[in-house]
Amino acid sequence: MSNTEDLIRRTKASTMQRKSRRADSDGNGDTSRRREVRRSRRRLRGERNRQIALVLFASIIFVAALFFLRLQLSRNESSRTAKFRGGKLGLGKVDGSNDGTMRYLDPRQLPPLPGDPIEPYKGKGRKGGFRGEGDDEWIADAQSPTYQNHGPKVDYTKHDYQYPALMFEPPNDGSYPPLERMSSIFETWGQDDIDHPPETLVEVLQHFDFQDPDQLEAAIKYRDLELPFKVYNVPEVGRATAKWTDEYVASHFNGNNADGAPQSRGACQQSVDNFFAFHRPQLWSEDLLGPPPSLDLDWTFDEWARHAVYADTVSLPVTKKHYYWQSGVPREERLQNERYWTFVSRDLPSFSSPQPTFFGFNPKAQKGIQCRFGERGVTAATHYDGGRNMIVMITGAKRYILSPPNACSKLGIVTSRRHPSFRHSMLNFGRVTLLDKDETSVKMSDREKEWLRIAGDAPTLSTVLKSGEVLYVPSHWFHYIVSLQKSAQCNTRSGIHEFGNKNFGGQDEVEECIGSADDQD
Repeated sequence: MSNTEDLIRRTKASTMQRKSRRADSDGNGDTSRRREVRRSRRRLRGERNRQIALVLFASIIFVAALFFLRLQLSRNESSRTAKFRGGKLGLGKVDGSNDGTMRYLDPRQLPPLPGDPIEPYKGKGRKGGFRGEGDDEWIADAQSPTYQNHGPKVDYTKHDYQYPALMFEPPNDGSYPPLERMSSIFETWGQDDIDHPPETLVEVLQHFDFQDPDQLEAAIKYRDLELPFKVYNVPEVGRATAKWTDEYVASHFNGNNADGAPQSRGACQQSVDNFFAFHRPQLWSEDLLGPPPSLDLDWTFDEWARHAVYADTVSLPVTKKHYYWQSGVPREERLQNERYWTFVSRDLPSFSSPQPTFFGFNPKAQKGIQCRFGERGVTAATHYDGGRNMIVMITGAKRYILSPPNACSKLGIVTSRRHPSFRHSMLNFGRVTLLDKDETSVKMSDREKEWLRIAGDAPTLSTVLKSGEVLYVPSHWFHYIVSLQKSAQCNTRSGIHEFGNKNFGGQDEVEECIGSADDQD
C-alpha cells in the first residue's frame, strides 16, 4: 500500500473518531438538558403544590374563624334573648341583674340636668321591637282554690271619697285646681301602697253629674277654660261597665263574639317590675341606653286577664313582672257604617260619633279611641298629649297624678326629638319619698336623685278615677298613671287647644320647655 493510500485511510479514521466523539458529546448534552428540564419541572410542581397547600390552609383558618365568630355571636344573642324572655332585662341592680328589688334606672335614659350641656342622641334600635315570652310561674297558684278570684284587697270602686263642694262658675285665678308639691302627694299616700290608702280619699277635682243639666253646663265651662274635672252617671258608660266582663272582651279580641262586631286587635306588654315607660323601639339603642323599659309579648287577652285577676288576688308585689294590654280604634272607623264598628265604638258611641258630643266635641280632630287594660300596680310614666283628652274608666280604678304645662321643666321630660322617649319622662315619681331615707334597697344614680328632687317640687294633684267616671285632662297637661286594680280605660282626644289656661300654661310653655334642649338640628 502506498504512503498516499495509508494517509487517506488514517485521515478518514480520524474524522470518524471526531464524529463519534461529537455524537457522544451531543448525546450527553441532550441528556443533561432533559435532566435539567425534569428537575425544573419538579421544582415548579413542588412550588405550586406548596402554594396550593398554603391557600388551602389559609382557607381552613378563615372558615374556622368565621365559624367561631358566628358561634360567639349566636351565644351572645342567645344570652341576651334569654335575659329578655326570662324577664331579666338588666333593670334590677347596676350590673343588670334583678334580685327582687326595684329596677336601676340607667342615667343615660334621663335628660341632662338643668344647666348641663345638651347630649345629642343618634342611636338606632330594633325595627321589630323587643320581644318577651312572659312566664308561667304564677299559673299553678292562680289555679289553686286558695287564689280563686277573691278580688283586690281594696276595691277602689267602693272606697270612701270626699268630693269638693260644687262650683258652677269656674274660678280662673289659679286657685282651681288646687295643686301641691309632688313630694307631699306621695308622702300622704305612697305610690305603691295600694293595699293601705287613706281611710277617706279627699278629691280636689269638681265632680259633676252628667245627667244634671246645670252641672253639665258647668262642666262645659271648665272644659272651655282648659281646667280638669270629672263627670259621672253617664248612661252609656254604665252599660259598658256592666257588659265588659272578661269573657265579653276576650270574645271580641279572639274573634268569636256573638254580636257580629268585627274582631278587635290588641297587644300585651311586659315589664320586669310594675313601671312602664313609653319608648320607640326602632330608636332604642341598647349600647347607648341599656335594656329597654318593656317588651312586646305574644299573650292573648285571656292570658292577660287571668294574670290581672291573679295580681289582684295575691296583691302582686311591685318587684314582680307586670303586664299591660293595649288596643286602639282607628279614626276612620267612626266614618263607616255602624255595623262595621268594633265593640269599643259600639259600646261608647259618644266617644266614636262623627258628630260633636260632650266627650268628642271636635270630631274632625279626633284620632280614634285608645284603650288600656291595666293590672294592679302597673305605673305609666308621665307624658303629655296635645289633644284635649276625655278618659273614661269602664271597670276598676286608676290613680292619676296631674301636673300643668308650666311644670314641664321640673318633670324630667326627654326633650330630644330623636330620643326614643321624646316628650315622656323616665322617672318613677314614687321614689321621691326615698330621697331622705338612710336605708333603701333601690339603687339610684346621682342624676336620677337630682331629677327626683326637682320633680318633688313640681305642682301636682292626685285623683282616683273609678268605673263609671270620665276625667277631662286639658291639652298639654302631664299625667302619670297608677293602676290600683284590674281595670279597663279608654280615651279620645279632640284636637289641640293652642293657648291653654293663662294660669297653668299650654302649648307655648311646653314647646319652650322642649325646644330649650332640642338636638334635632
